Amino acid sequence: MRENAFITEEGTAALEAAMQCWNAGAEFRKDRSRNKDYTFGKQWNDVITVDGFTMTEEEYIIKEGNIPLKNNLIRRLVRNVAGVFRNRLAERMEQWLPDDLSRAAANGMPEVYGRTMEEFLISGMAVHRKWRGRRDGIEGVWTDMVSPEAFFFDRMARDPRGGDISLLGQIHELRLPAFCAAFARNEHDYLRYHRAFQDGMVKVAELWKKETRPYRLCHDRANARVIKMDEQTWLRHPEFHRMPSKWTLKEVWRFYFVTSEGELLRTGDSPLPGGGHPYVFKAYPFLDGEIHSFVADIIDQQRYTNRLITLYDWLMRASAKGVLLFPDEAISEDMDLDYVADQWSRFNGMIVYRHNPGQPLPQQVSNNAANVGIGDLLSIQLKMMEDISGVNGALQGKIDSQGMSGNLYSQQTENSLTSLRDILDTFDSFISDSLAKERLLAGEPSSALI
Repeated sequence: MRENAFITEEGTAALEAAMQCWNAGAEFRKDRSRNKDYTFGKQWNDVITVDGFTMTEEEYIIKEGNIPLKNNLIRRLVRNVAGVFRNRLAERMEQWLPDDLSRAAANGMPEVYGRTMEEFLISGMAVHRKWRGRRDGIEGVWTDMVSPEAFFFDRMARDPRGGDISLLGQIHELRLPAFCAAFARNEHDYLRYHRAFQDGMVKVAELWKKETRPYRLCHDRANARVIKMDEQTWLRHPEFHRMPSKWTLKEVWRFYFVTSEGELLRTGDSPLPGGGHPYVFKAYPFLDGEIHSFVADIIDQQRYTNRLITLYDWLMRASAKGVLLFPDEAISEDMDLDYVADQWSRFNGMIVYRHNPGQPLPQQVSNNAANVGIGDLLSIQLKMMEDISGVNGALQGKIDSQGMSGNLYSQQTENSLTSLRDILDTFDSFISDSLAKERLLAGEPSSALI
């Protein structure tokens, strides 16, 4: 760590609070990375230890001379649920207010919500950051997608609505010009930052913390009004001491921007309407604060399916396929076996060999792989994956029989949506919270902090 005279006790305390929450989310980030790997095809990346050597499953399979095959079923299921959500979103947006539709168009919210839903299925968390200000010269309320990889929050929280959150924030990775534009107050700061961050990238922790602060309510009888001020302000101004006053406590949201070294760049009380924080986030199911995603529920079935098709491929490769059995007695001294193999595979080829009475003729052997029930096991796994995920054939557009009526197909589709309703309704509540935050910001002055 470089020596920095601008590091303060307040900045260090804010950084330590952020790091404590960040470290508490390490297991979640590990699970999210694994879920994302399985969703996008990296399905043999789990680390195993064999004979004291640590390697990935893919490396082990290749080391054993086999091919790590996979059939990515998870990606198809995620696309199906995302498609169902987009249909629901299109229907819901028809009921939105004109101002909501205008902000949605400016932010490209159909695509933002679509990608956020995909993240929600993979990791079990959706996070947006709302702010009001100017972007590309246009004044408005803006939405930034926040990766759960960079987000942290108070892990003691248990309310799925987020009502008991007391600390949350994110890690920003800013290019130096953007960092200077946001935090350099003068030319001295600009030059200092250029010397300090020569690699061109700066990590900044944005922390929002709910704090309890003493306040004074002073009764100004002369002007018939009540004046509210913090305790320190009341102590610095003796003129207020002559007024009747009441000491009280109030919870306020306070923001901190701090570098990875502990330099406090900016701090203050929340400028947002109602004094809240700028984040809208939803974790699923958040039972006792735990997060379990849609993808995590079907990884075991995906792993077993991959093992079955890899085993089936190994059995097929291990079986005889066109092996030529050529009797040793039929080989003459001047016969070239390479020539025999070439002629055997040719159309209208001719091979001259020595034949003795009772000697078997040369023959080619081809055997099918032994039927050990792998096909049946695969069918069971595919059915289990549909049952566990709730995405059955009707929801995927499949028709079990040509004679199925339209009413029966619609009923099966409706029944399949029942198992997905919990996760879809949870995300709908995220959209409702997002709209409420936007409407709150729309009627207030700029709240842009970075």
